[in-house]
Amino acid sequence: MKKLLSLALVLVLALSLAACGGNSAGYKIGIPNDATNGGRALMLLQDLGILTLTEGAGLSATENDIAENPYNVEIVPLEAANLPISLPDLDFAVINGNYASGAGIGDKVLVTEDAESVAAQTYGNVLCVKEGNENDPAVQALLAVLMSEEVQNWIADSYNGVVMPMGAQDLEIPEIAEPVSLNVGASPSPHAEILEYVKPILAEHNVELTITEFDDYVMPNTSLEDGSIDANYFQHQPYLDDFNAENGTHIVSVGTIHYEPMGVYPGKSDSLDVFSK
Repeated sequence: MKKLLSLALVLVLALSLAACGGNSAGYKIGIPNDATNGGRALMLLQDLGILTLTEGAGLSATENDIAENPYNVEIVPLEAANLPISLPDLDFAVINGNYASGAGIGDKVLVTEDAESVAAQTYGNVLCVKEGNENDPAVQALLAVLMSEEVQNWIADSYNGVVMPMGAQDLEIPEIAEPVSLNVGASPSPHAEILEYVKPILAEHNVELTITEFDDYVMPNTSLEDGSIDANYFQHQPYLDDFNAENGTHIVSVGTIHYEPMGVYPGKSDSLDVFSK
């Protein structure tokens, strides 16, 4: 009889926890399903004390590197671009700043990577050209304007912390006697938005900027490689390195303009306080 009573109490307790939505059921947290950003997202969750990764996992961490999961969270890998629209089905999601900005949810962020974190410093977004064109005067003019105090401050003021400047540099703008054109490929947000801001500034220095928007991460590099565009601005250095290695392209960075912190965004749950109980 005592054994049956004990079993009954255990069953009642389990049912009560489930009915109350307790941590035994876990919280669903969406993360990017690509290797580059998935590891970065897991590192942020570790920094928040939500889980612990195996020692040395670093930015290459995967779900298999989760050593401790005290809150029984369920990691849900999804296409990075689809995370914002998936929030209603998740408790939280770790989203790249550019996708949050593009989805208009930048003001909803609960917490972001620290500016001094390895991830923030590693994944700065770069202005790129085909190898051999690094010193083109129009490219150098664009770089100088992007890194100017005015533009770096504009980035800081415009994106609610989901896009952050790398810091102003006083670079010399080359003298360009006759008007020249420069066609730069970019993703719509924030890159094309930033380029739209600098467009009239460049015009004052005889550079007519054309912005070609892309909705994927392949065509901006293939278009740069085949000469369809003169430069592009959409990717971070690790992605560029991998792309060159896998595709035999010859694309180089001329400068790091901004970084897009990974952030935790609310879905069905609106506060990270659930992980402090």
